[in-house]
Amino acid sequence: MPEAESLARGLLMAEIQMPLAGAGVLLDLRDRIGGEEVALSLFHDLGSGISLLHRQGARLVRHVLPGPLPQKVGMARLAFGWDAGPGGWFLEMELAGQKVMARGNGALPLPMAALQVLCAGGAGVLRHPAVLWYGVRQGAAMPEPLGWLGVATPVRTARGVVMAGHLQPGDRVVTRDSGAVPLIGVTRLQVPGRGSLSPIRLRAPYFGRRGDMLVSPDQPVLVAGPEAEYLFGDEEVLVAARHLADGQMAVAESHRAVAVGVVLDLGQPEVIEADGCAFVTAGSIAEAPARRLLLDYEAKLLCSAMQRLQRRAV
Repeated sequence: MPEAESLARGLLMAEIQMPLAGAGVLLDLRDRIGGEEVALSLFHDLGSGISLLHRQGARLVRHVLPGPLPQKVGMARLAFGWDAGPGGWFLEMELAGQKVMARGNGALPLPMAALQVLCAGGAGVLRHPAVLWYGVRQGAAMPEPLGWLGVATPVRTARGVVMAGHLQPGDRVVTRDSGAVPLIGVTRLQVPGRGSLSPIRLRAPYFGRRGDMLVSPDQPVLVAGPEAEYLFGDEEVLVAARHLADGQMAVAESHRAVAVGVVLDLGQPEVIEADGCAFVTAGSIAEAPARRLLLDYEAKLLCSAMQRLQRRAV
């Protein structure tokens, strides 16, 4: 099969609801590509671990993450990275802070047509009910946290309130620190809507004044008030939306297979306003502006204080 029709270096990721019972197949693909039989099968066994079998015509390789597997209750992140060149392969599983990994050599490139069938979940693909979502990306690097806004988020601009999904490059978005800033780019996303990627619904009146807003779990939200100043010495702090999901002020929505959102690029991270709530643009929470981004345990302290007072975020 020509090299251009195969992905020589990539990453297959999945989230799995744990614990798993006994042994079974997590993912299985059987297809014929270019006259060759292609099979990609991911197996689990509590004792022997995780195995990935890749058959391509007469070639067969097997990659193994030896057991025993972590058996805590929660969502496990499973990653298979491959490099048909000198980089080799790795299988990694992480659950509740516990990580196990195996590495080796001899990975095969994966046909692009087979990967498209796998990700489409069509005929010939078997998926275990415990697999919440899975996907493939080019390259072996893990994806960074990504913040996005739901397409119906009402964003304040120089020409009035515009839904995030209707914004276009060149629109001037009103920011807290830099005034009206022209949009450089608007990226529309379709991402898995389950597991740790489940979007967060920020509920009115705690966040939006008139209605709920949907954001990514990694979207930084600006929280201001006496609780933030008392706990951290700052009048305004940033909290990743996932840490605000307490079942009352904000809830994680896992009923949709795919979530749709937009990433707004203003050239640099900016604080923008939406229905009285404030968010940071530019996607990655690692690029937040000059405001403190709370760590996990700090966010829990702040949310507890907000719940006691049932106070609305700003």
